[in-house]
Amino acid sequence: MNNKQLFIGLISEGTTDTRFLFSVVERTVEQLVFNFGGSTEIYIEELKKDSGKKFVNQIVDANLAHQKENFINILLVHSDADYKDDSKVLDEKFFPLLEEIKANDEVLCKEIVPVIPVHMIESWMLADIDLFLDEISTNKTKTELGLNGNSETFTNPKNKIKEALQIINQEKPKKRRKDLQISDLYQIMGQKIEIDKLIQLNSFSKFYRQISDSLQKLKYINKKL
Repeated sequence: MNNKQLFIGLISEGTTDTRFLFSVVERTVEQLVFNFGGSTEIYIEELKKDSGKKFVNQIVDANLAHQKENFINILLVHSDADYKDDSKVLDEKFFPLLEEIKANDEVLCKEIVPVIPVHMIESWMLADIDLFLDEISTNKTKTELGLNGNSETFTNPKNKIKEALQIINQEKPKKRRKDLQISDLYQIMGQKIEIDKLIQLNSFSKFYRQISDSLQKLKYINKKL
């Protein structure tokens, strides 16, 4: 397991999602390799997709286009559940994708790991509410900002964050006001949120298990250690 190189591709729904996920993915893999693997250099690269195509074609074509330039061992594909669990997005998107990837002889990277937050990626951003409150610099409680409870129970966590920011932005003196926007938070939350906090969410825990299974399958880690 010494001196290996691991190349991971990432396809997300949008640029803000990538800002959050990039560091989260990197630190998740680093933690797994540190705990169960050897010396491995980790490289993560965003793959570009054509949003005008259907989901399966987006991913397959992005995979094929990227392999002309660079090889990847694992491809992470993000799609919000937009539902209480991952059942709909698996049935409608990922199961057809996995079938197409398996059947397509041109595709070199067939190790696909779904990244499916419930309901949206913003629920993962709220996994550590104390960190979130610290980053938005407020003395208000999570209850006062309407952020009480498990973030995966919020049907629209993105709106929850926007409403919380609206409350704190209104409190600032007008002369000093520089409104904090939700777009300001994705990268910093992705860099700072602890993986152990994220694992407490069912959807992230499932992703964590799946990426660890892929790393085990490809012999980058040995979970029996």
